[in-house]
Amino acid sequence: MVTITILNSEKCLEKLLEKRGMICPHGKALYKYQISYLEFKQIQQVLRDTFKNQNLNRVSNSWASLFTIYVAEWFRREYKEGWTWEPILNSLWVIEMPVNTRNDLVTKGLNFWKRPLVKYTKANNYLGSIFKEGGFPSRLLKDDGNKYISIFQKVISLYLENKSAPYELRDVIQQELKSLPQAFEYDETLELVIEIVKLIIEKVEEFDLDKHKDPIVVLDQKSKYWRNEFPLPIDDDKEIVDKFLRNLFESASVEVTKHKEFRQSQKCINYFTENFQHLFTAIHLPQELNFKVDQDFELFKTRGQLVVKEGWQGRSQFLCVGYLSHQDKKIVAEINRGFSSEIRRKVYTEKLYLCLEIDGLTIDHIELEHTALDFDTLPIGFTIAKQPKYIAQGAFKTQETEILLSLPIDASFDLTNSEDHPQQVGGFQNFNLYKINGLQHILTQDGDSIEVKCGHDKTEFEQLLFRAHNLSQLKTTPSMAFTGKPVLRNYGDKLYLGQQDLESVPLHLILGKQMLTLKNLNGENLLKKQVIILPPSFKVETKAGYKLEEAEICITSDAQIQIEVLNPDTLLNISNSGLIYKCSIRCLEVPLELKLKITFKFGGEFLLSVPFPARGIKLVNDHGEMKSKEFVISDLISTELIVYSYERPTTFCFEVLLKSKKNPPFYRAKIKVKQGISFINLYDFIEEIKGILSLSDDLDSYVICTIYNHEMKSTWNIKHYGRQLSWGKLLDAYYDPERTIQQSNIALKPQFMSLIQPQLEAQDLILGNFWEGGKSFQLPELDMSLAPYLLIPAKGTTLFRPKLIPKFDYVQDIQVEGLTKSIRNFGQNTESIDQYVQNLNFDGNEELWSYVQAIFDNYEYLPLNTFEVLKSLARNFDALAITVFKLDLPLEILRRFETELSVLWYLIPISSWNNAIDQLIHSWTKIADDDGYYGKNKARKLLNNMKKITPLLDESFHEFYLNGTKEFGPLGRLDFLQNYIFEGKNLGGKENCEYQHLLHRHKADTENGEWPNDLSINRWEYFSSIQQLPFKINLASQWNKDVVYFPFCLAYLNVVKNSKFEINPKEILHIKQIILFDEQWFNFIFSSVVKYLILETK
Repeated sequence: MVTITILNSEKCLEKLLEKRGMICPHGKALYKYQISYLEFKQIQQVLRDTFKNQNLNRVSNSWASLFTIYVAEWFRREYKEGWTWEPILNSLWVIEMPVNTRNDLVTKGLNFWKRPLVKYTKANNYLGSIFKEGGFPSRLLKDDGNKYISIFQKVISLYLENKSAPYELRDVIQQELKSLPQAFEYDETLELVIEIVKLIIEKVEEFDLDKHKDPIVVLDQKSKYWRNEFPLPIDDDKEIVDKFLRNLFESASVEVTKHKEFRQSQKCINYFTENFQHLFTAIHLPQELNFKVDQDFELFKTRGQLVVKEGWQGRSQFLCVGYLSHQDKKIVAEINRGFSSEIRRKVYTEKLYLCLEIDGLTIDHIELEHTALDFDTLPIGFTIAKQPKYIAQGAFKTQETEILLSLPIDASFDLTNSEDHPQQVGGFQNFNLYKINGLQHILTQDGDSIEVKCGHDKTEFEQLLFRAHNLSQLKTTPSMAFTGKPVLRNYGDKLYLGQQDLESVPLHLILGKQMLTLKNLNGENLLKKQVIILPPSFKVETKAGYKLEEAEICITSDAQIQIEVLNPDTLLNISNSGLIYKCSIRCLEVPLELKLKITFKFGGEFLLSVPFPARGIKLVNDHGEMKSKEFVISDLISTELIVYSYERPTTFCFEVLLKSKKNPPFYRAKIKVKQGISFINLYDFIEEIKGILSLSDDLDSYVICTIYNHEMKSTWNIKHYGRQLSWGKLLDAYYDPERTIQQSNIALKPQFMSLIQPQLEAQDLILGNFWEGGKSFQLPELDMSLAPYLLIPAKGTTLFRPKLIPKFDYVQDIQVEGLTKSIRNFGQNTESIDQYVQNLNFDGNEELWSYVQAIFDNYEYLPLNTFEVLKSLARNFDALAITVFKLDLPLEILRRFETELSVLWYLIPISSWNNAIDQLIHSWTKIADDDGYYGKNKARKLLNNMKKITPLLDESFHEFYLNGTKEFGPLGRLDFLQNYIFEGKNLGGKENCEYQHLLHRHKADTENGEWPNDLSINRWEYFSSIQQLPFKINLASQWNKDVVYFPFCLAYLNVVKNSKFEINPKEILHIKQIILFDEQWFNFIFSSVVKYLILETK
């Protein structure tokens, strides 16, 4: 029996908040208050005892507030089924309560707790509004635990697979939760499920629970407060621990073990979409990848692009950013939290190559195994599933008792030797798919027989592995070409041409396109491959002609050949001298590439594609040359710049200029190209272009991109959006004025979202009347309590410019406060949101945290500068640092703050990071009710995740943040730094100091006068802060000043001045260029001087 000592609802509320160190609510979901069983029973008793004193026409605010949190906690602890007030009121001994009174209670209570009302269209959902505050109905875990354990197990697996894409993960988990009752339909439940899953995985990884039989016993021994961290009422109910959590910990341990094994190396999974419409390859990358480099390779950048190519000649597709470090003869590319991506296959016969690129230059590549699927030549097996997965091709054995098998067009089943007849179930492109079992013999187009066996004790298959020493880099059809005979890496297998051993056939008889068969020692056919065999000296060179439409091609071949040009309206003139064939070609219309047919003397032939060496500059994407001069940022992802240098290697200048009336910011880079044709991937410049666009608050701003040298020049305009909808007064609807929207065009889908509650799902506009240009879109009647609204494109559809919907009239009788008030006042006071975020803290401002999280969850596909709240956070260093740790933002979002909101993470002062981490530790110490162990461990993990965004979050600072330890070793001492950076004493001489290494790395830049020096030219006033530091700096040249001085000055401004100094948009760009010029130098000097100043500052 619980003894009640509190008889007043107001006192009960006060004590509830006081215990949590609060004076008033912070706006967080009510389940996060972690009401204990004793508190729950006390609240229940107080409500029972005081209800009779309430005026049902005017219930007190304190009683309504206590009633609201009680109902939420009742849902968390007692809810079983149904959607009614009756069991709640019965638990309070209330026989009857008028509907208006209930509604008034909920409105007042949620208003006190700073939580929103849920709406069904225009009506309020009062019961649902409180139920969603309760989070997860724990009694269901006991009554039907197996069902929920199964759901949670799926979510654990999904979370581990999608750690690198947390916002995409939400949509997948939401689909899983749809199978649960109505009580699970809210965002709060989704967040809670993800929170529980993250905690479980965190504990499994932290305490190696996958290595122990009973995880609960281990947790009780190593983390005695662990129960306090879980947002489930497990204080009085051991059944939740014994059944539900124990099962989840055990299954999570199994999944974590599988995930660790899976993440040890890169893996690829090929699969069909439903109904075999498309073929995809899912690429899974580990947290680290190694790429080979030469001994003398020097790394200037800390970031590189990881791209994938479909075939060596294929166009690069951007995957993700890798954080780089140089170790011996390799570059280690670190990918935060691993990475997964799905590539829709266009040329599935080609192998995928994973490449590391820095400034558009490919450093090294990794061949991705099992990614070339030869449907034209081989039978290929897939699992039977909603999304059938690739098993093997050619001759293979599989454990699957029944599979799908694709056959080449001219192949067939040998039914005389088959155990069961195949059943056709569909097709992919021109290839039929059959359901098979048992042992099947497939007759190929050239009469060979290949065996496929199902129900084997294990999966067995062969790969066709060639030595790469004589692989040709020419673009041929088929794509795999060799100069000389191909050589196998497969031990014990042999290549055959028909029935002849390839080794026994003279080379001149097998030149051109050939079908090779791989056989084992028993003579069984394993694989077939169509390849091209070229003479050993075969090579192709191209050169521009005297006129734009002319080209010269020189082919060297030690076997006699005939050459034919397949392009239409083309004239060919050939002269032959010994091994060299000179081709003069004239085209009526200049193509992107020339298609040649090469025929050898003894009949072999193949197709060869050669880029047309046209003078000038061209933009090319998957659909060909892009003639337009107007682009949007997304166009650059799959676009290449083709430039041709006629006589010698040359340098092009690439400029990006923000279109502005006054003093426009710009970015400039030098691009060095070889003689002949060069391909430049424009996605290498996306971050720079976004960064310049972010310097303007105008979503209609654009940049002018120019590439030029002394001979040629080309210019384009690039903007955020290629389209925007206009309002038609006569139509009373929005319409697209620039382009007809065809009935079949599913890409354009306008929606409207509430700017004060982005947690609510965006709604579609209504299809309106047709006008001469196509469709129009009308607004439904809007709920003005949720205004203002923003017109936006739906996720996954054609982007158009978001714009504020002007038709709103705020409800006057509803009082609004906090963030809602700031957003609504922004039109009259553009500093209203800045003022709101000014005093942000970790445990308060739950309204803001929920708001920002909802933006990332629901609208991360829109540019971040669409939202004024994010722009305000980006301007406030303290608030931004707290946001990073509060929301555990992934690196991808942090990088977007750089490129879309002009954030320079280096400017965030050490004091802001320290304050944010202190608040995080303090907050989690209160939640866990421990000595700070959990909070520090949580902070350490977040620091490890974020250590790449700025040197100030590097591991060498972690103990300073976590424990206040000011131990930085010699890197914090003035004498050591002076010697190490400039003097070189005890390092073997001055030539071995860091400054001399910097000069050596940029010797060519010194000769060409290419050191960045815009800050000096514009007399940057903060260079004077170098005088406040005791370092003795003797510059080799004034050209070096910006690069050398800047990290010293920025460290001083960061630590001593807390980064409180004025900086304009042009200076932001100049600073970025200085840092990128040599990040190795900047990061070392900046972090070292910061450590020195921390030790010196008292």
